[in-house]
Amino acid sequence: MYVCICNAITEDDVHGCLSGGGCGTAKEVKAACGFKPGCGSCTKRLHAMVSEYRTAGELADALTGGPMPLAAVPDTAPAAGPAAGPAAEAAEAAA
Repeated sequence: MYVCICNAITEDDVHGCLSGGGCGTAKEVKAACGFKPGCGSCTKRLHAMVSEYRTAGELADALTGGPMPLAAVPDTAPAAGPAAGPAAEAAEAAA
């Protein structure tokens, strides 16, 4: 759904700025999404979305004991080569 028809900014655009873009205020979202002055009817909805995002983040922090620290994702890629995978393991077991 469109948040700003004048600038063709969707809810997904705003959510992307809030979650991945490091934006925390309506002003930061406007700058990141490229809002240009228009009719202004989007301002109320944009402020509501930012408030909802902050409230959800605060609730998650309260339930989990605070923001989770960033951690490296373990490499789970299978080993390269013809001996990789369940079929190779079964062949080795049969030999």
